[in-house]
Amino acid sequence: MITIHGKTVRQTLDEVLVPARTAVIAIDVQNDFFAEDGVFAKAGRDMSLARERLPAMVKLMARAQEIGLMTVFLRQVTLPGGVADSPAWLRLKVRDGKSPDYTLTGSWGGAFCDGMTPRKTDPIIEKLRPDAFHRTHLDLILRANGIDTCVFLGANTEGCVESTVRSSAHHDYYTVVAEDAVASSNAAFHDASLALMRNRFLVASSDEILSCLTKAAT
Repeated sequence: MITIHGKTVRQTLDEVLVPARTAVIAIDVQNDFFAEDGVFAKAGRDMSLARERLPAMVKLMARAQEIGLMTVFLRQVTLPGGVADSPAWLRLKVRDGKSPDYTLTGSWGGAFCDGMTPRKTDPIIEKLRPDAFHRTHLDLILRANGIDTCVFLGANTEGCVESTVRSSAHHDYYTVVAEDAVASSNAAFHDASLALMRNRFLVASSDEILSCLTKAAT
C-alpha cells in the first residue's frame, strides 16, 4: 500500500481483494453469446473461445458463492419490438449482419448459460447497453453492500466487458479482470482489449483471484 494526499491506496491484487469489500460480477453469460444455437453463432461468429472459457466463468462464480462473496449477475436484454433500441444503437447492433433481436426478454437466448446459477440473494441486473453502470442500479447495490472492489468475468471482452470495466474504474471501484474467464467471438479484438486493460487495471487468472480471496477469507 502507499499513501497519497493522506489517503491509503491499495495497489496489489492481495491488497485489493478484501472479501468483505469484493463483488464478483458476471457479465452477460447468456445463451445467445455462448451457445451453438445462439444468435451470435447463427450469424457466423466464432464461438470457440467463448465455449472454451465458459467452464472457467462457471467455476469462478461458483467458488465465489461457496466462500460467501457477493456475486452479481448482469444480463443484457432486448425488449420486444426494439422499443429500447435507438437508431444509433441499432446501427451498432447490426453492423456485422447479425439480428438485433438477441437476448430478448424471457427468451432462451437471454437466459444464463448452464451452471451460471444465482442464489436467491444474488442481484440480477438487466441492462440495455454494454456499460452495466449506465442507467442501472448496479452502483447503488454495490455501495449499499460496502463493496469497493469489482472482479469481472464474462462476454464479450472488447464490448460489454471492457465498457463495464472502464465504467467501474470511473465509478471509483478497484477493478480486476479475470483474464481466463472473459471471452469474445473475435480473438483479435479479445487480445487487443485484454492488452489495453492490462495497462490500466488489475488483470489476473481465476486461480490467482480465488487464491487471494480464499486466503483472505480464512
